[in-house]
Amino acid sequence: MNKESTPVLRVNKIYKDLLKKENLKPKEKEFIQEKLKQAILFIKGLEQRGQTIKEIAKFIVQKQKKFFKEGHIALVPMNLKDVAQALDRNESTISRAISNKYMDTPQGIYPIKFFFSQAMKIDDNNGAAVSNRSIKEAIKELLEVEDKSSPLSDQEIEKGV
Repeated sequence: MNKESTPVLRVNKIYKDLLKKENLKPKEKEFIQEKLKQAILFIKGLEQRGQTIKEIAKFIVQKQKKFFKEGHIALVPMNLKDVAQALDRNESTISRAISNKYMDTPQGIYPIKFFFSQAMKIDDNNGAAVSNRSIKEAIKELLEVEDKSSPLSDQEIEKGV
């Protein structure tokens, strides 16, 4: 988490001091107490979201170790359900937490959603699978180095991947 650009939130002491006033009407006191409670819950919610993002990032780093060493070709299939189960959270919580969030990695800066991709089976016998993003990257690399005067056939691309 980039703490440098995130301000520290706290409830202004003035509102707590207002509750100590002698001449405060019951309705005013109740109103201030309710607003203080809402502010504290809001701050705690933001802290919880930050903690959730941190846990998601740790999970990604653990699950995608090969990606961080080898690049796109080594991206492991992963979905929201995997993370939700591992962190004991709801899939929608994970989805909201990663929305518009980015991860700075040795491979570059990526939206956190980048690390979630579908699995493509490569071996039906042992259930081995790779990320569909890895397959796309492998095809892209093949096409970048192919002889443009004699393009690869679909079958050759399939064998090369």
